[in-house]
Amino acid sequence: VLYKRALARFPSEYRLWDHYVEHCRTYRKIVEGSEALAKMLNYHADKPKAWIRAIDWEYREAKNMHTARHFAVRGLQQHPTCAEIHLVFIGIQMAEATKLVKEVKETAEEMIAEQNVSLCKQLESAALVYENYEHKDVAFFAKLLEQLSEYRPLSNSLAERALEEMHTLFADKSEDMWNMLANLALDGNPFLVEGTDEVKKTATLKQRLTLCIETFRKGLDRLPTKKLYSHYIETMLKLNATQSDDMAEEKAKRKALAGAFRETLEADQMEEEKLVQYLKLLLLNENPKDELVMNVINKGLQQFPHSSDIWTQYLRYLVQKEADLKEVERIFHKAMNCLDSDEKKLPVWKMLLQYYQTRPDLPDRVEKFFLQAIQQSPTISHYFQPLYLDFLLFAKNGIAEVRKEYNRLVKNFTTTLELHQKMASLEAAETQPNVSEWRNCLEQATHFYGKSTATVWLDYIRFEIEHGSPRKMQTLYERAKGMLDEETFAVFLPEYELLKNPLL
Repeated sequence: VLYKRALARFPSEYRLWDHYVEHCRTYRKIVEGSEALAKMLNYHADKPKAWIRAIDWEYREAKNMHTARHFAVRGLQQHPTCAEIHLVFIGIQMAEATKLVKEVKETAEEMIAEQNVSLCKQLESAALVYENYEHKDVAFFAKLLEQLSEYRPLSNSLAERALEEMHTLFADKSEDMWNMLANLALDGNPFLVEGTDEVKKTATLKQRLTLCIETFRKGLDRLPTKKLYSHYIETMLKLNATQSDDMAEEKAKRKALAGAFRETLEADQMEEEKLVQYLKLLLLNENPKDELVMNVINKGLQQFPHSSDIWTQYLRYLVQKEADLKEVERIFHKAMNCLDSDEKKLPVWKMLLQYYQTRPDLPDRVEKFFLQAIQQSPTISHYFQPLYLDFLLFAKNGIAEVRKEYNRLVKNFTTTLELHQKMASLEAAETQPNVSEWRNCLEQATHFYGKSTATVWLDYIRFEIEHGSPRKMQTLYERAKGMLDEETFAVFLPEYELLKNPLL
């Protein structure tokens, strides 16, 4: 009753109809559900999902093929370009054909051979719906083939027609079609695996993988594009992400992935992202083949000379093979000349630091590196400033040199909030913290970031409460109120109140 009142009052609310139909399904109120759907279509005929809901209900729940077909025809009249309604209509025709086969003692093959009138009529109806759809795209064919695989062998003829038409329409212009076919082959789709039904059911991964690769290669003969080569690699990567206990299968998968990368590289169709991925995979090996790695790097730098990732992996490779200092620094400087922004240069700087850190025989190089990095533009300098403080604490065996460097950085360079937070954390970690030095870090943070960052004030106040002078709370509050913009102060205030009154 409540549902009916709500539907009478708000008939334009599609969700209400949907909930009511679901209610009818739960409580097996089939007649009421059918009546509701018929009324719903008066208000929501503009929605394809409403027609699909009605068709599915009449066929699956009400067991009324006549009404389901009626709704399907009307739905297609309203939405002639809707792939989903066409697919649902084809699906119920094929399901009805399957039902006919189950009602007799003959097999589907025998009934087709005898041209059983009722069966042929159902299959022809499904084929007619397919033929009349004029907006077939690759996504439609993918869904259709997946759906038809549930109704074999009755659907074999329609699937063959669909595959043939899809090839005609898209073989020379759609990478997505070849990718879809290759993946269906890998999944063992019965319309693509050759042989008897028994052979199709028992096709091994190796057989399916071979067919998948053959499909990609056929596609690449017609469409040798970066996009299709990328689909090829992605499929092999996805396959290798799954593990099995069969060693032969695992070997075949790795070989297929290596082949996909190799073929793409040889064709000069490797996208930058994929090339970097290839390099990373090669460098996972403790002893990668030098010739292969350098071939990938050289090809990559020819095509993408401004790629930070490729230069970074180049340095990583040199670090891994323990190359000599001159070679590493030569490549580093070459990268600096080629890369056109500080954001791109930063990862290469990081990799150079990693190299120096793996060379205990070059103790002075790390400190020189930090001093050089800090002299660079803010993007690079800001990243390495906090790291330099960590290094000094370890290298100089005490905090005195760290404080001296921190004060130098604050005086001579632009600094980030992270630098002040790092110095404050180092002061806090001392066995007997120097309150004055610790306070200095927090004061500097408020000086540089006190206009836009609430946390610098909250950290300062928390410090005074726990380690300094709680009497300074009010003064800090007044300073924060005077410096923070209105929006940030609104964030600061409730946190301050909690610090002031922890029992709130």
